[in-house]
Amino acid sequence: MIIVAGARTLKEAEWLFANGAGEVYCGLPDLPNHRRNALSVKDEAELFRIIDLAKKNAGKSLLLLNQSWAPGDYPRFTEKVKRIVARGVDGLVVKDLHVIDYLRGRGIKSSYILSSLAMAFNSHAVALFREYGIKRFILPYHLTPEEALGIIKSKPRIETEIFYYPGHFCQNVDPLCKFCDWSRDYKPCKISLRSGSGPFLMPAPDLPRMADIMYEGHKAGVKYLKIPRTLDFDGLKKFIKDAVSLINLLDKGVSKENFRLRYKDVFVSDKV
Repeated sequence: MIIVAGARTLKEAEWLFANGAGEVYCGLPDLPNHRRNALSVKDEAELFRIIDLAKKNAGKSLLLLNQSWAPGDYPRFTEKVKRIVARGVDGLVVKDLHVIDYLRGRGIKSSYILSSLAMAFNSHAVALFREYGIKRFILPYHLTPEEALGIIKSKPRIETEIFYYPGHFCQNVDPLCKFCDWSRDYKPCKISLRSGSGPFLMPAPDLPRMADIMYEGHKAGVKYLKIPRTLDFDGLKKFIKDAVSLINLLDKGVSKENFRLRYKDVFVSDKV
């Protein structure tokens, strides 16, 4: 599995490439990428340095375009994307069919990667996006393990990327959740609600099932493992190191039972 991780600066990208990442992805504040500006690189010049660094390290750089655009912004945004692709960025992470169609129609040739935000919830959706030139798709990380593995095992004739994050499988459609406050202290999806048949909690997979998606995904040939962007770079370093250790175990043919135990150790240590 190739580790794909978010970088906000050249310094972060340097550490990521030196410690196991094969690809880094970046947003720009003036290109909609579904996150606050603090999670993007500061400007094009910094992005270009990361692009050059990726090539120097035999890695790849990706640009995030994983948000819809207002029609009036299409020409301006497209010119910027065209300039960045010409400068050498290796791929574009996209979500909107109209944006994909527009970019391709303007002759922008790149590796188009379907964002998890495109809501490709089944193999039929994946097949549709493939017709638009998508070369890789990122599984939405709120899918249950059974749903995710159903797509993977359908062999959709497209490269697959799954999330690695010890707190993944959010119960809602997107981790930028409007049910939570920005401090993350209040999470309605984690509290017990009263219903006619008694207390109700939103369903969530247990640790063994969370581990199984990575185990079975590796077994099924999933090529990419994505680690989300974060403001906590020290935390990201630990996620990278843990992901590398888990991939090494999978490459060595670890049993599912032993992998579950190691995954549990990682999960607990990341919560401490």
